[in-house]
Amino acid sequence: MNIRSRQLGERLLQRMAEKNWGVREMSRRLEVSAQWVSAVTRGHTRPDPVRLSRFLTELGVRGAEFRELMALGDEMRKPGLLERSGDIRTLVSHEEHAIAISVFQANVVPGLLQTGDYARSLAVEMGNQPDPDKLDEQVFARLSRQAILTRPRVRFRFFLHEFVLRLPVGSPQVMSGQLRQLARLSAQGNMVIRIVPANLGGHPASAGHFQLMESDAYQPVVCIESEETSLFLEERREIEAYRRVLRGLDSCALDEAKSRELIADLIGEADARSMAQEHS
Repeated sequence: MNIRSRQLGERLLQRMAEKNWGVREMSRRLEVSAQWVSAVTRGHTRPDPVRLSRFLTELGVRGAEFRELMALGDEMRKPGLLERSGDIRTLVSHEEHAIAISVFQANVVPGLLQTGDYARSLAVEMGNQPDPDKLDEQVFARLSRQAILTRPRVRFRFFLHEFVLRLPVGSPQVMSGQLRQLARLSAQGNMVIRIVPANLGGHPASAGHFQLMESDAYQPVVCIESEETSLFLEERREIEAYRRVLRGLDSCALDEAKSRELIADLIGEADARSMAQEHS
């Protein structure tokens, strides 16, 4: 079972749920065994093109979605996945099933930790969403992902470069609110936030940001997001490469206490800038 097989299975289950069809009803309509339908929707077996086409047709799937899911079925055994960044279903699905998430970010606060004001300011400054309605949708989608932070069984590790905290996104008030959010989250029992100091120079994650998601239901997956695409990696050698990066970060980043101290100092600096702005 890999990313593509899980994604195909979840999309089929979603379509079945829209019609209020369970596995038995689907098997009756397709005249196949319930075990086969269950195996396909759980990503445990690759349906041949004829059966998958019939499956999709019965569900009323047409056009671009039909071609997309047929391609997924054809490529099910290929590891990894490259998809457009606008489609976050794969990322959200892996986050929802994860029991451990490890993140490194070098430039901006990770989406799972962002405040609404920070997310909105960042999108505007990047020029990504000039339409106010689309901007609100983007911010809402990002904040909705943060529901997983309240699940005690999920363990989080965030390694943030010091530059993330010092990059002024939005107003001083926005930065103060964001830094306070980091301070608050760092006190959660299932959360570790550690800062990679700028004076360290080069560091194990100098190649760039990433997110490692681990689950008791599937093999670990690494997600690397870019401007237009999201790359999902799952081969053993790829996962081990990022585990080595995390071990390196663990040895060189500030510990939790010193990281909280740095965040507190920067909150004071942001508040001072905010007061100066108000009195200017």
